Amino acid sequence: MKKIYVRISLLFTVCLLASSQSFSQNTVDASATDNWTGFINVFDFAGAYMFGSGWGVADLKTTADSASNTITLQPNFNTYADNVGGAAGDVAYWTNSPDGGVTPGPTGNKIMDASTFAEPGSTFNGVDLTFRGSVSAFTLDTSLYTAKFFIKALDPAAGYNDALAGAGVSDLPMSGNFSITIPGTDLATGLIVQYGFNVFGVNANPVDEATIGSVVVTAFSAPTQLENKESSKVSFYPNPANDQIRINANQMVDVLKIRDLTGKVVAVHTNVMPNERLDVSFLSSSLYLIEFQTGMKKVVKKLSIK
Repeated sequence: MKKIYVRISLLFTVCLLASSQSFSQNTVDASATDNWTGFINVFDFAGAYMFGSGWGVADLKTTADSASNTITLQPNFNTYADNVGGAAGDVAYWTNSPDGGVTPGPTGNKIMDASTFAEPGSTFNGVDLTFRGSVSAFTLDTSLYTAKFFIKALDPAAGYNDALAGAGVSDLPMSGNFSITIPGTDLATGLIVQYGFNVFGVNANPVDEATIGSVVVTAFSAPTQLENKESSKVSFYPNPANDQIRINANQMVDVLKIRDLTGKVVAVHTNVMPNERLDVSFLSSSLYLIEFQTGMKKVVKKLSIK
């Protein structure tokens, strides 16, 4: 009996270790004290790429206030402000100058794709990652700008393109919690994991700062006990799949998207019910990313078609 007891104990220990490894999870709450970095890609109004480079976070213009633990996201202002008294070429480049750069125009003249992000390092490779927070104020002019949150996995072997093909990028809500989860299987060793925020739109004239507005992000607001019990849990099977997949969820999925690895959306389903079967027979044999959106929570998983 003693020998049997020892074997059972060892087996239990091995199973426990395996279980803890398979459910390893990194959960990152938006925090003003994170080691934020800035990067901007610049485009002209026709959409042609100009250049991309690292920028100071304050120049983007992102303000991380550790005292209040808020992150305020705004459009870039300094490219307009720093060049209104400069050389004619600079004035014309950065402002919508009506006379070729003699006087600055009323608005900016470039599209700024500005990202504020953190790179947590190689310890985040191969581990499920959730990035979450809460929007406490949203006054940004959405006719001119978009504000998003994201998890990306940059591939140095593929020109630093996002290996998730944009599946980890979502619009920030007008208020309340937001969350995105990427499985560790999609954050393989060698990929550069990033999480953060993006503001996209024209470089702005500082005189318009008050009317353009901002987005204020703070820490994730812990759900009540009832909300926690009802939080969405989604998965699907079989995987790999052939003709159909069945959705395993404890509530309706608002939007389900399937993307190929270029980021192209190849299927969209709305109001997907628990245990509903979805046809995937039209997909060719390959890997895909399947996105589940419920409220402001988004989960991305990998789908293999045989």
